[in-house]
Amino acid sequence: MGYVFTWVKNLVCFYLLLTVVLHLLPRQSYRKYVRFFSGMLLTILVVSPVLSLLGNEEALREKISQAEFFQDLDNHKLDTEHLETTQKEIYLREYERALEMDVSRMAQEKQLAAREVKVRLTEGYEVESIEIAVAMEKDDDNIFVQETPAASDSSRDTKISELRQDLAEYYRLNEEQVSIVVL
Repeated sequence: MGYVFTWVKNLVCFYLLLTVVLHLLPRQSYRKYVRFFSGMLLTILVVSPVLSLLGNEEALREKISQAEFFQDLDNHKLDTEHLETTQKEIYLREYERALEMDVSRMAQEKQLAAREVKVRLTEGYEVESIEIAVAMEKDDDNIFVQETPAASDSSRDTKISELRQDLAEYYRLNEEQVSIVVL
């Protein structure tokens, strides 16, 4: 009789502990994991006295140990996949940053000052689009040559057109994928 009383006491304590843990969880998303784990523990608590009477308690413990091993293995696999995804995102951002510097350099070669550059890549590290905001650079002496507005606009438009063509050709894009805004 004392064995049954201890068994019921363990079940009640487990249920109370589970209730407290579920109420103290910081996020709702953790509840499904706690419930899964607690369900396994509850199964062990309920079945272990019956199996100990039949002599199969050791087989149950072995199967539970095996299930825990495979659960840990799945968790490690998910963690590894998450790390690989995070690492790929970091590489993608760094590659975009390097390409943005390269695009800025190409704009400077055309006497255009790149104010903002945004390069978007696909997951396969291919250039998807380029957005660049440029301004005309001053000459070395900080003196602007007085030009007629039509000549100035024509020169600027030519440089922008050349830059768009060079970027499209260099990165194997359509000219529509290269957006240049003049500030």
